[in-house]
Amino acid sequence: MEDSGIFAILENLAMDAADDPEGFYESVIGLMQYEAVQKNIEFDGYFRTKWEIAAELPMTFNEEYFENEERSELYVYLSALVDQEIFAYLEYAWNLVNDENLNENILHREIYLLKENGVTF
Repeated sequence: MEDSGIFAILENLAMDAADDPEGFYESVIGLMQYEAVQKNIEFDGYFRTKWEIAAELPMTFNEEYFENEERSELYVYLSALVDQEIFAYLEYAWNLVNDENLNENILHREIYLLKENGVTF
């Protein structure tokens, strides 16, 4: 996807952000997860490598593993630390639904909180 195309999608999704901020944010996380996978960004083999293993060995990972919202958030947050485009997309969405503007410190805090809650790949 090209940069302006993703921002157009984000702006379209943002139209419903006021009515359903949680749904908007979940949609953005899904979009950013897709974008990170397309960029071959991985952490501990998550996402693409584990997806390929699951395809070969279906009993290894269940559907819930890949659809876990907190795991998706962790993946997107970590991806945003290593990819400026993903950070920019996430920043746009974050700033619409939160009372604070996203920066690296906030991103590190959110990653820490997810890991403290036991979220892993």
